[in-house]
Amino acid sequence: MPSPKKDQPQKTNSPFKQLRLTAKLSQEQLARDIGVAVSTIRRWEKGQAEPTMTVIQMKSFCESINQTLDELPQSLLPSADAA
Repeated sequence: MPSPKKDQPQKTNSPFKQLRLTAKLSQEQLARDIGVAVSTIRRWEKGQAEPTMTVIQMKSFCESINQTLDELPQSLLPSADAA
């Protein structure tokens, strides 16, 4: 299967991956920006693990993807049960 062209975002079911692609960031860039391993980003995007971030990491994530916390999909926010 041919890979998508650079200017065309890939279709994905992962809201995390979609936000990263829309921001035109590589997995490596985003991992560095929020202070996690690239393998963590991959697991989050594949749905093998739930995205869990500290407040500082979440702020860095929002800055990296140019979104506010209020603009993020509900699925990326911690549930009220976790608080």
